[in-house]
Amino acid sequence: MFEEDDTIITGSYYDKLPKLLNSEIYRCLNVMPKPAVHHIHLTAACPIEFLVERLCYYDFVYYNQKEQLFKTNKNGCDLPGYVKVTELRKYWNKAESFDKFLYDAILLREGTETQEHHEIWKYF
Repeated sequence: MFEEDDTIITGSYYDKLPKLLNSEIYRCLNVMPKPAVHHIHLTAACPIEFLVERLCYYDFVYYNQKEQLFKTNKNGCDLPGYVKVTELRKYWNKAESFDKFLYDAILLREGTETQEHHEIWKYF
């Protein structure tokens, strides 16, 4: 699917939905015994390089350094602390240095605290 359309995971949800619903992967996931809407976390769905080199050059990606969170919104983001990634990149001496910073911000390493605090995760 990705080879046919490299925007399948980053394009507009409603534009991509028909193709996703008619895919083999969706049919497989849809028969799995899970009582919730299937979803995947983007950081687990694609290489970090793709997130940094493609997504983080879009003008609707925002980053909050204090919270270490990204948000995407084509209508803008006025939440406190969020700044367009394209704006932040301008303050670094080289785009490559900033991209390395983003890569490291996204990459989870042993000992990294996550925001998952639900009781169920203690078994993993």
